[in-house]
Amino acid sequence: MTQLRQRTSVRILFAAVAAVLMLASLQANAQAGPPLAKVDGAWETTWGGGQAMLDLAQTGATVTGTYSGTNEGKLKGTIAGNVLTGTWAGAANDGGGFVLSFSADGKSFAGTWGIGASNTDGGPWVGKRK
Repeated sequence: MTQLRQRTSVRILFAAVAAVLMLASLQANAQAGPPLAKVDGAWETTWGGGQAMLDLAQTGATVTGTYSGTNEGKLKGTIAGNVLTGTWAGAANDGGGFVLSFSADGKSFAGTWGIGASNTDGGPWVGKRK
């Protein structure tokens, strides 16, 4: 009887350890989220009646960049999966927000830009990798 209790206790202990390890693995995978799109490089873009070359640099989820063409300025943002959200600041002391969704093949994006606190009221912003 004592040996049966000991075996049962060992089995319960192993099952508990396995459950804890499985939950830890699931939690780590859930926190990791989808893989980050690789967006650094040169992009030919159009937005609200203008055109710009957009040069992006990516370090992990942080993206910075400059644009030049119809207007000039800088941007910074954070990418989650294939969506880049951030702010832009123009050379004319204007600025606003943006949201860009990158294609699965990494060759294009489509999104919106805005003025001030908005990231949509400026209209569409699209681009293709140069």
